[in-house]
Amino acid sequence: MPTNVLIAGGGPAALEAALRLHRVGAGHVTTTVLAPEAEFSYRPLSVLDPFAAGGATAYALERIAADAGFTHRHGTLASVDCVAHVARTGDGAEIPYDVLLVAAGAAQERPFSAATVFTGADREVESLHGLVQDVEGGYTRRVAFVVPDGASWPLPLYELALMLAERAYDANVSLEVHVVTPEGAPLQAFGHVVSREVKRLLEAAGVVLHVGTRAGRVDRGHLRLSSGESLEVLRVVTLPRLVGREIAGLPSGFLVVDDHGRVRGVPDVYAAGDITAFPVKHGGLACRQADAAADHIAARAGAELVPEPFCPVIHGILMSERAARFMRGEPGRDSRFAGHPLWWPPTKIAGRELAGYLEGVDEQRDAVRGVRVDLRIAGGDPDELEVLSLH
Repeated sequence: MPTNVLIAGGGPAALEAALRLHRVGAGHVTTTVLAPEAEFSYRPLSVLDPFAAGGATAYALERIAADAGFTHRHGTLASVDCVAHVARTGDGAEIPYDVLLVAAGAAQERPFSAATVFTGADREVESLHGLVQDVEGGYTRRVAFVVPDGASWPLPLYELALMLAERAYDANVSLEVHVVTPEGAPLQAFGHVVSREVKRLLEAAGVVLHVGTRAGRVDRGHLRLSSGESLEVLRVVTLPRLVGREIAGLPSGFLVVDDHGRVRGVPDVYAAGDITAFPVKHGGLACRQADAAADHIAARAGAELVPEPFCPVIHGILMSERAARFMRGEPGRDSRFAGHPLWWPPTKIAGRELAGYLEGVDEQRDAVRGVRVDLRIAGGDPDELEVLSLH
């Protein structure tokens, strides 16, 4: 009989795993995705929303389920009986499984009470749109973007800072923009080359960078930094701090996994994405973890493939209203930074299965996910791509 796989979560890691299992494990697994949402929201493009330059796109999970051959059950994972191989949902339902893949994401904490926390949700987008309008009108002249201490993904703050500085320049108004980060260098996870180029972009835009420091307190625009500096600004924008999600029956906090996604000390349970203890929280990396887990699950179910371990290659796009910069970081190799795509398809979440699937959906419904990049392969080498237009 096919292996009964339950995937808990409805984000990039969960959908990447479901799509991967459909392709490499066909005939060997049956897959159920437990997720509370009816739609998958492509959040990385939400940084464009406050500037009326595009935004997040939603995809119906029922459509993805039909295409990827999984069953979508509405609900959240509340507890796991690892001995009986039963998952319990928030409303008390019991779902048996042979293998469980937990991709439920991380829990979120508000790092500062007196700051706008950007998650891409409608309420925060509206608040930041108001900030953009205040800057254009000359009412707000000092803004700080603060990367919180602990686990987070700082790229959206760099994008917001650059776009706000560009908007102020275009409106011919004076604006002082600060980026405060505990990183040793901007976007340090990508490597030295990317950090150097991002620093140049910030300097060219007039953004003041404070690295290796933390905001210990934010009080009505007053920031006390761990470096001893103090900043006086009118608005503070930050990100949620990510913490481990508590699921009864599983280890507390972020889940520690091996290179194939197996949760240590828990039989037949895998994990991928932000819920794991991997320090970098990023959609593309979550998809790579999901691929490693899905391949291992498919192989043990009888599929003919050799599962490859997780390799933390990071692909990222730094967007502004004027251009997109493509970044790649890989262990043991110099990072890369370019004005043309370094992977295909050139999407924010570079999942091997998910990116191609969503591109196909977009083509079918003739929709654009906020930013449409028209590309021409130069000479046939997929690493040599030229951007013809960005709109």
